[in-house]
Amino acid sequence: MVVYQCIQAVDLYGLGVEGIYRQSGSLTHINKLKTMFDTDSSNPLLDFRNPENFYHDVNSVTGLLKQFLRDLPNPLLTTEHHSELIEAAKLDDDIVRRDSLHAIINSLPDPNYATLRSLTLHLHRVMENSHVNRMNSHNLSVIFGPTVMGTDPATSIADAGWQIKVVDTILQNTYEIFDDE
Repeated sequence: MVVYQCIQAVDLYGLGVEGIYRQSGSLTHINKLKTMFDTDSSNPLLDFRNPENFYHDVNSVTGLLKQFLRDLPNPLLTTEHHSELIEAAKLDDDIVRRDSLHAIINSLPDPNYATLRSLTLHLHRVMENSHVNRMNSHNLSVIFGPTVMGTDPATSIADAGWQIKVVDTILQNTYEIFDDE
């Protein structure tokens, strides 16, 4: 529900916002929205088609989405697949790297796959507006690499560049990895 509402709000009100996902929203707004989702996700105030419901602050919506993904008990791309994803990112051949990532993504649990697909298709729409919002695949990958892959304090610095490469490859090959239904 959180992911769906946040994506919907950004698609409606944020694609033309410069630095969308890079800019910080109001922590107060983010926390209020999070509390509302945590207590009653059917609350009509959580219908983000109405910008009043998120304080007309689309950056708080992106902050909520990033926080939700960071707070998952197991990252969206799962701890189990982390080392495989990093190894795939290290492949030099673009096609082999894409196909390796595709195979790993296809082996994700269904809820993770569906959420990643929705998020990736959304981020692709953000990229399509990079001439306005300045958020190309690399900029989005810097933000979403650690967000969807998680961080391990023991390897986070060494893996950071590879996490970016994983997400960048996924974003640049969105329609080869996911169908557009």
